[in-house]
Amino acid sequence: MKKLVCILLTALFAVSLAACGAGNQPTEPSTAPTDAPYIHTQVDEPEWTLIEGTMTLEDGTTTYAQGADFLYFAIVGATPQEMELRFRLDDAVAAKLTDEPAYYITFNGENIGRATLNENHTVAVIKSADAATEITALATKIRGL
Repeated sequence: MKKLVCILLTALFAVSLAACGAGNQPTEPSTAPTDAPYIHTQVDEPEWTLIEGTMTLEDGTTTYAQGADFLYFAIVGATPQEMELRFRLDDAVAAKLTDEPAYYITFNGENIGRATLNENHTVAVIKSADAATEITALATKIRGL
């Protein structure tokens, strides 16, 4: 009788192992992977994101950059005091810019702030006194969310 119980327990154990193994079939993803292009970002650089809308860089009378001249943007800073938006400009446009005049950036026709340029004019930066709400709200709009 003990032998029969041992054989039955062994058979039951083998069947349960086989059933567990059959449940580990690889599953197919339920949705297709994103079609968004990959933007290579260096470890020491911001995480750049595509812009969903029309951007312009102007001084009030002249438009220096528009639309595709803005390659992408990033929200940078860990605290509200440090937060800023950075906009990567096309190299051809950057070569034409100077440290003067005062530049402003618009998004879909709305002025979003005064921009400062980095030393080689490839990145325009906008800061805000109320960055915690203004910068994150602008970033959300620019991402198209």
